[in-house]
Amino acid sequence: MIWALVGGPLLLSAAFMLAYSVGLTGLLAHGLSFAAWATVLDDRVTWISLGFSCWVGAASLGISMLGALAVLALRPAPVARSMLTPWSLPIAVPPMVAGLSAVLWLGNAGALARAAYALGWIRRPADFPSPIYSTSGLGIIVTQAALVLPFLIVLFDRLSRVHRLGALDEAARTLGASPSLAWWRVRVPLLLRSAAPTLGIYFLALSGAFEIPLLVGASYPTMLSVRVVQLSGRFDLSTRPQAYALALLYALGVAVSSAVARRLRTSTPRTERI
Repeated sequence: MIWALVGGPLLLSAAFMLAYSVGLTGLLAHGLSFAAWATVLDDRVTWISLGFSCWVGAASLGISMLGALAVLALRPAPVARSMLTPWSLPIAVPPMVAGLSAVLWLGNAGALARAAYALGWIRRPADFPSPIYSTSGLGIIVTQAALVLPFLIVLFDRLSRVHRLGALDEAARTLGASPSLAWWRVRVPLLLRSAAPTLGIYFLALSGAFEIPLLVGASYPTMLSVRVVQLSGRFDLSTRPQAYALALLYALGVAVSSAVARRLRTSTPRTERI
């Protein structure tokens, strides 16, 4: 019953997208046709958007992982519950608010640009090296990493408690390992192995994000989610089947990746799960 309630709407949505993309329904439906799929798969922008989305997702996740590990490295013992409160505050920030905050703080007319101008570091606010609207996706990466960092700090802290990594570090040092060797050979591999399924889900979420890329991303290249909205929102209705084809293609990729993540989850020993 639960699977029907959860999966039913998803299957109906996928069926509608498939029917629309092959010309079986919609305002411009003229019978079965795979022209939209051929256009999407042959379009160079599609693969650029896909690669850009993967790059932004991987970079955002990588930076936030390094930040979370750095927090644990500076405080090897599990973080006290009272210490989790400041790190947990950004969890309540919606992506839309985070994107607007990034524009207000990091833009050429933002708070940091005005502060640098007031201090005489730059000649005018427009000279501020803003990561916003960068073709490399730096503004998206910085903003998304700042949002994900608190989640990973809480996740890694909980894993540290579950696995009692402090005791494992002591055991490794007793056997002759240096503190750095115990960190890289004991703590980090165990954390990453246990968190692998969750990190995979985060990668999919960051790669398919929409609000932050829309607000702080460049007009080209765009994330795959933004590309779908661009195709579906044009006045030219002939591009709408392409939007559904692209959305369905991304959904299939997410489904396959989720199945792999679930497989990793089930293959992980029960004692390593959080």
